[in-house]
Amino acid sequence: MNKPSIDETKLPKVMDIIDKAASLMEEKECGNDREAMQKLPELQKELADITGNPSIKITDFKRYWGYTSLEEISKKALMLPPVKENLTDAQIREIILNILSYDSESEMDYWIEYLTVNTGLPDLTDYIFYPDMKGLDGNASLEEIADKIISELQSTYI
Repeated sequence: MNKPSIDETKLPKVMDIIDKAASLMEEKECGNDREAMQKLPELQKELADITGNPSIKITDFKRYWGYTSLEEISKKALMLPPVKENLTDAQIREIILNILSYDSESEMDYWIEYLTVNTGLPDLTDYIFYPDMKGLDGNASLEEIADKIISELQSTYI
């Protein structure tokens, strides 16, 4: 269970690539515009090369500004996708107890995705942000949320 790391020296270039692509997709009809049809695959390749993630999709960044900043989305792009590991209940608890105190939005998003991959709970964010939807009090503590997630996981494996 390693903390996600990014190469900060690549951040300005990734920000530039994402900004160019998002602007191009906003301004042009990508399926019909010759410039867009030529430039987007180039930007896609640049992004995949610099991030080391061949499955990253430039189109995922089309309207990033509606939910995050260019810097945060670029940091997220530089984080490799989480992999499945065999987490202990204590490790799951530790991540949940710290989920709201991570340094950045992109890091918090990474850990939520990490827990989703490793718990198999597709609605993991509901436990954290909408605990009342999961049978907890709306103001449940992170400890209570961790207990609920772990008990759900244990009941799945019994």
